[in-house]
Amino acid sequence: MEVKQAVENRRSIRRWKEKAVEQDKLLKIFELARLAPSWGNVQPWRFIVVQNKETIRKLADTAGGQPHITTAPAIIVCCGYANAFSRKMHRESLKQLMDAGVMDWTDDFLDNAVLESDEFAPYRLGDKVMTIKAGEQIMIAAAYMTLGAVALGLGSCWVGAVAAKKIHEILKLPDDIFVHDLFLIGYPDEDPKPRPRKNIDKIVFWENYVAPE
Repeated sequence: MEVKQAVENRRSIRRWKEKAVEQDKLLKIFELARLAPSWGNVQPWRFIVVQNKETIRKLADTAGGQPHITTAPAIIVCCGYANAFSRKMHRESLKQLMDAGVMDWTDDFLDNAVLESDEFAPYRLGDKVMTIKAGEQIMIAAAYMTLGAVALGLGSCWVGAVAAKKIHEILKLPDDIFVHDLFLIGYPDEDPKPRPRKNIDKIVFWENYVAPE
């Protein structure tokens, strides 16, 4: 399946067949997530697959008990490791890119121009900024997963309105891991119509932004 076809066929699924998702398909989807771009190659995403029905019910409760969450065959809890942006780990990931020939930098440039800059070093701006940056990149990986699901005959639904702290408690996660969202996945039992989208001329501008009339 071509990328364009996967994008056009993707829908948010809220009705599922009572069929488990095969592990090999989940691994194929995670392989795509693993290849997603991230700032400095820090790869801050962490994914927890939940298929236990009782745990799924508890996770659904953190989002108001929405039926499509309760009945999902599997839930991928998308988490982040904000410390991936610490100076030490950020340097290690960038150094790997340098050693691989991706970045034509010297150690002095890395340490002084990049890691000591308020613009390029999120750890210098605090934990909140590191968490935001990790969250941005988790969503890029999640977008890859949505397309992978389509290509494998699966459906997905991203759920961001959740009580993250409660999920953290349910899964007994360590303090250096934060919950970002839930990614529901399974075999779709519906074929939703395409959602309306804004025209290109409402969202794309050349050289300068012009407010729509």
